Amino acid sequence: MLVLSAAGFHFRGKNALTVTKGDPDAVSDNEDLGPEATAEGREAALRAYPLTPDELPIDVTLNAQRAFASIKARASSGGGAWQLIGPSKATYPGVLNFLGDHDQYVASGRVTALAIGPTCTPNDCILYLGAAGGGLWRTTKALSGDNANWQFISSSFATNAIGTITVDANDPTGRTVYAGTGEPNASGDSEAGMGIYKSTNGGDAWTLLPGSITPPSNFQGRSISSIVIAPNGDILAGIARGIRGYSGNTGGATSNPPPSTAPAAFGVYRSSNGGASFTLIWDVTLISVRGVNHVAIDPITPTTIYAAAFNAGVWRSTNNGVTFTQIKSALNPALNTDRAEFAVNALANGKTRMYVGVGNSSNAGANRARFYRTDDAAGAAVFTDMTTPQNIGYCTAQCWYDNAVVSPAGHPDVVYLAGSFDYDSNGAASNGRAVLLSTDGGATFTDSTQDGDPNHAEAIHPDQHALVLNPNDPLQMFEGSDGGIVRTDGGFADVSYKCDSRGLNPADTALCKSLLSRVPDQIVHLNNGLSTLQFNSISVSSQRPKNNAQAGTQDNGTFQYTGSPTVWWQEIYGDGGQSGFNAADDSLRFNTFFGQASDVNFHNGDATKWVVATGPIVSSPEGSNFYPPIIADPNPTRAGTIFQGSQSVWRTQDWGGDQA
Repeated sequence: MLVLSAAGFHFRGKNALTVTKGDPDAVSDNEDLGPEATAEGREAALRAYPLTPDELPIDVTLNAQRAFASIKARASSGGGAWQLIGPSKATYPGVLNFLGDHDQYVASGRVTALAIGPTCTPNDCILYLGAAGGGLWRTTKALSGDNANWQFISSSFATNAIGTITVDANDPTGRTVYAGTGEPNASGDSEAGMGIYKSTNGGDAWTLLPGSITPPSNFQGRSISSIVIAPNGDILAGIARGIRGYSGNTGGATSNPPPSTAPAAFGVYRSSNGGASFTLIWDVTLISVRGVNHVAIDPITPTTIYAAAFNAGVWRSTNNGVTFTQIKSALNPALNTDRAEFAVNALANGKTRMYVGVGNSSNAGANRARFYRTDDAAGAAVFTDMTTPQNIGYCTAQCWYDNAVVSPAGHPDVVYLAGSFDYDSNGAASNGRAVLLSTDGGATFTDSTQDGDPNHAEAIHPDQHALVLNPNDPLQMFEGSDGGIVRTDGGFADVSYKCDSRGLNPADTALCKSLLSRVPDQIVHLNNGLSTLQFNSISVSSQRPKNNAQAGTQDNGTFQYTGSPTVWWQEIYGDGGQSGFNAADDSLRFNTFFGQASDVNFHNGDATKWVVATGPIVSSPEGSNFYPPIIADPNPTRAGTIFQGSQSVWRTQDWGGDQA
């Protein structure tokens, strides 16, 4: 529900704390501040001494992984053994599901990649899912109710950060799969990867492609945004920036691997020998500070290659990668958050259609996200601006993070725009516009964010990252967001009558009716069994350390562990930063959304009993880290004391006030 911001927060409506996600890399990109500009950065510098954080070689990460593996191998089944304590059913209570049908549902962590097999039937539909920090998962039951029976299949990977998944269309069985590691979505928690993996048996076993970790194509410390397999078997890979290690706070060390590790330059790479080696065919280092975010080949002429790079628009090569030429400019090249996403499809006349959605970190004026189309992408590539009130600003001010354009092969008139979530128009002129669908070549769109239940419509979680379609039905989607994965049923309903009761002016009523004239009949959450929540922190009760803990998560709020390795209940929605318990009475606790916004609870985490505790800090002129340090005094004799760190240290000695 919540999206990152370093700038501020405010309430919209009576329930939702909503914010605008600022650019988590902004501080890291500012070399004047340096890596020690924050407390987190100074701590990193101390750990790195005598090197600086920017100089730490990737070998440090690899050595840490080997050390942990050694400790794990030596651990007996007794005290030293690690156990997964969940959750595999991260459950939102109905009272906190205010965007959907107000019933409880199961969520999961941020989905960054999806890929579907070549066939999809009720009894056999293979779907692969990649998570920001939860690894790679597979189900063969993607159409079976809401219990997909997910399997974790990337235990052999050197990282759980997944950037892209590709099923090789050259293999008719659909069992050849590539996984690119490292998330390319430019957020402060978009963790860098460790290369490209390949499976020839549907994910049962994997091989790390040696060329993906060998200079000059060392993708360790980078993020893989796209993997495309050409008809001749060539592998094309798009390389973008990632964050070295995970950090819940912006600032800290920059995300560039040090030169001593010979990191791959940002750009498009090709392997013609099955991944034994890769060659850079498009170097974007001089035009993009974030790298390539999308790669595709022409559906008619595979020697024509398309690629998009942050703040550089869309480019094309008509000579199999020898040279590239820009065919669609960035919306605002001065912003390194400017991201163009595109989709290509073959037309009946033998030409190629391309759809482009582009925006950046602003949702105002000329920077509002726009939508374009050309019906000759491989030729003249003249784009028509098809931006309308239905689709303008579809990714709000988060296009660098939430942006996907998908057009299913063989259906060039069908196009999906997946963006963030339009809180301003939700429940008014739209249902949130998180996912928009057009079946007339982008001329008109409808809103697929809520389903057609007349009274209690289910909804898609904000912040969209991945979308694939049933190969047998271009109107049935599987969609991944910060809140996990959903599936639609492929049917539609007209709920435009809902607009009549929203108190809109005539223009907004007309817009609302057009958007709600076709919504999914049913949206189904497929998160049951996925242990992929991206945790930011954990706090443990002094009274019940084995079965009472709280944990803050990325965009899924704060959850409570009470001993079940399966079900954890969400205590409070939003972003989840630091949390804590009263040392003498664990019915008293606190949470953090982000920044200086923390609540306290005097009723065992009852989701309806949270009260704002940090108003004086929020109203002060001080700034803070994205997730600032906040801790309860561990001394039971001072159990009402909480310390919070902004630019000063703040203290309450009565648990935020007498609000019991």
